[in-house]
Amino acid sequence: MTSLRSHTLLRRIVLGNLLVAALLCCATWFSMHANYRADMDLGVAVTQHQARSLSLELAAEMRLVDNALSSIASRYRTRSFEGLPTANHALYEMLQEQRALIPFVTALRTTDSEGEVLITPSEIHAPFSVSDRTYFAQARATDQMVVSEPLVSHSFDKWSIVLARRLQSEDDSFQGIVYAIVAAEHFHQLFQRQSFGPGSAMALRTDQALLVARYPGANQDAEAGIGKDTVSPEYHQAIDRNREEGWYITPTLLDGVERITAYQRLPGYPLTVFTGLGTEAYLAMWRASAWRAWGLTGLCIVLIALGSVALYRLQQREHRIRKEQELVIDNDLIGMARLRDRRIVWTNPALRRLFKQSATALQGASTRMLYPDDATYQLIGDKAYGSLLARGKFHAQFQLRTADGKLLWVDASGTLLNAEESLWIFVDIDALKQGEQAANHLANHDALTGLANRRALEDTLTQELTSGQMVAVCFMDLDGFKQINDTQGHDAGDEVLRVISARLTAQARAGDCVARLGGDEFVVLLAGLRTYEEALSVMHRCMDAVRQPIALQAGTMAQVGISIGISVSTQGSSTAELLQSADAAMYAAKHAGKGRIVQYADLHDSASR
Repeated sequence: MTSLRSHTLLRRIVLGNLLVAALLCCATWFSMHANYRADMDLGVAVTQHQARSLSLELAAEMRLVDNALSSIASRYRTRSFEGLPTANHALYEMLQEQRALIPFVTALRTTDSEGEVLITPSEIHAPFSVSDRTYFAQARATDQMVVSEPLVSHSFDKWSIVLARRLQSEDDSFQGIVYAIVAAEHFHQLFQRQSFGPGSAMALRTDQALLVARYPGANQDAEAGIGKDTVSPEYHQAIDRNREEGWYITPTLLDGVERITAYQRLPGYPLTVFTGLGTEAYLAMWRASAWRAWGLTGLCIVLIALGSVALYRLQQREHRIRKEQELVIDNDLIGMARLRDRRIVWTNPALRRLFKQSATALQGASTRMLYPDDATYQLIGDKAYGSLLARGKFHAQFQLRTADGKLLWVDASGTLLNAEESLWIFVDIDALKQGEQAANHLANHDALTGLANRRALEDTLTQELTSGQMVAVCFMDLDGFKQINDTQGHDAGDEVLRVISARLTAQARAGDCVARLGGDEFVVLLAGLRTYEEALSVMHRCMDAVRQPIALQAGTMAQVGISIGISVSTQGSSTAELLQSADAAMYAAKHAGKGRIVQYADLHDSASR
């Protein structure tokens, strides 16, 4: 009888140890899997944000080139040129004027109807022809801007892409093309400034998957694969699902590095930007965390097994089991609580430290005390207990409140124990969430001044237009800023930009959006206007503030002026139209003598008269 009871006890101990080991492994696996999915989702979100940001920036550059080419083509059509385009001095001046507006372009040229390229007096190249280039034939056949495949430039012997438009006379006869060369090196430098770090990569491809430019985060050949369509099957699958945007995970064929790759097509252009985040470097912290968690789980299993054997041999079963349970429960990393009807029955020390609450305050209390408000308490409760009753488990990330009133992001996992009770595990992810919010802030703000960037400006303008109220877009360009950069250095220029940013913000009304588009270009978005005079009043304040002298840290003084273009919304105005018209008004203010305010509607009225 004693032997039978001994075997029964041993069997129960063994089965109990196996059950505990299985539960610990399951809990660890679920927790690590949830953390993995959360990390991967964050990685996908970061790469998608980066791809969208780069897409908008590159599309803005493409629009600048398109505008320059369109301006040349339009002025060429309305002017009289004697002889071939390559023989007319006025055309040189036109090219030089537009070339100054697109400094990132390697060259801006025109050809005659046979493809012979205009060689400007400042160049030393021998005459050559581009009639054999595909883009020449494409530009000849359409009135739209043509984007070429990646090619090696005749004159610079560098990988580039060509943006071209046809030239035609007033009788619509073909006279040649005007084209801009953008070197792959320009895109490489742009990507380098926004690199994620080791293991990351950024690339620009055509709609035919031809590589235009690439920046690998590791020390690799940046020109490897340019002009080729070396892509993975996952690339084709993602593009087939959605041509405009998407993501996938796969090793890159060019270097064999596995990455989370997001892509975004440039709006209106046959180019797509790709951003890749190396999974090995990105998941390093998760792997370390997983090793620690599994190590802790394995250690717990071993300790429980050894303790059970010792308890069996020494007949101190209850004492040893309680000690082993304390080793598992009293950890410093994971807060645990058992609830009955949303009231706290038991907590571990880690949870009490997490929420800065005493055991007495938590015992028997409603979980409402941990939530920031009634609405959140009701919402999480409905979702959590609906999931527990349906699937026996629940997992989510949300904010709870500590005893000192601070909101804390937690990763919560709940398991249903019985009809009335549930077991909950809480992990502190507040630092991770703050990092994510910081990344979102960087993606929407200018790094130098802290103002909104182009992406944030366009999003805000789109939202304001839906309200139906009057909106004014005020484009600003500093007068005399280049001279400060040239004579006192870029550090002084950066200091001036920061001071001007602060002055514009101080003069804008509460709720107005002040943005920097790059260089010395600023935009103030005025919403909720009743009359145009309100916008004019704010702009006069801004102009007066900008003109005030600036004391630089070097002990010198600087002073700049400002030219302003205003575009006021009307019924049916779009974001792109308002930005373009305000930009045009600003350039009109520049050409009219600087230091003045021009409304786009006045330009339109003058053109009509």
